[in-house]
Amino acid sequence: MNTSSVEVTAGLGGFLVLFGLGLVLWFLGRDLSRRLRGMRLREEERLRRLEQEQAGDSGDGDRDGPGRPGPEDDAGSAAPRR
Repeated sequence: MNTSSVEVTAGLGGFLVLFGLGLVLWFLGRDLSRRLRGMRLREEERLRRLEQEQAGDSGDGDRDGPGRPGPEDDAGSAAPRR
């Protein structure tokens, strides 16, 4: 009978692989957070500009301005006005 016990572990190699995966995951999470923050800020800025344009358009009496087609001129078009 063999009475010696053998303990098998991942050792230093396993630790380094796991540590490397953790670092990669941390960097990916940080990059994702930075990109999402930038997207949110750009969207807020776009909405702010859109609100300012709408507020400026509704401030004067002629909403469409000279030379621009009005809603009655777009009745036959299939594409929505932007």
